[in-house]
Amino acid sequence: MTALALVAALAVAAVAAVGAPVAAQSGDAPVELETDAVESVQNATVSGTSTLDAGTEIQVRLSSTGETSPQFLKTRTTTVGSDGDWNATVDLSAIEEHDSVGVSVVVASGDDDRGADFEIPIENDRTTPAETGDSPVSAPGFGSVVAIVALVGSAALVRTRR
Repeated sequence: MTALALVAALAVAAVAAVGAPVAAQSGDAPVELETDAVESVQNATVSGTSTLDAGTEIQVRLSSTGETSPQFLKTRTTTVGSDGDWNATVDLSAIEEHDSVGVSVVVASGDDDRGADFEIPIENDRTTPAETGDSPVSAPGFGSVVAIVALVGSAALVRTRR
């Protein structure tokens, strides 16, 4: 029964992780991403902060990941502000199918390879879950409750066959 509880706990953790945005950030990275999601709009803005000197040029590269359609790669060069902030605006209006965007931020100088990589979701309907009362976490097929009930039922079936 302990093994069943462990399996159920792992299943719940996996389902919860599906809805969490991914940002591969390091505590000592020279740049951090503040944008938690972008929309498929003409002036989508990605922003963040940096420990680099003010005036340092950085390249912000946005690329399609997963099943995002159409596939794309957009590069913008921007400058770190006096307060350490930076931002880049790109046209993402052609994106039809939504998944996520890879964001790579690197120092624009050819001899400096400092930077960081991130991944953020494309969200065009942030208000929809709140309006309908649906859970913001969705998974294709069965929901988490059905999966847990199926695990418990399978364990009970195995136990009765012994």
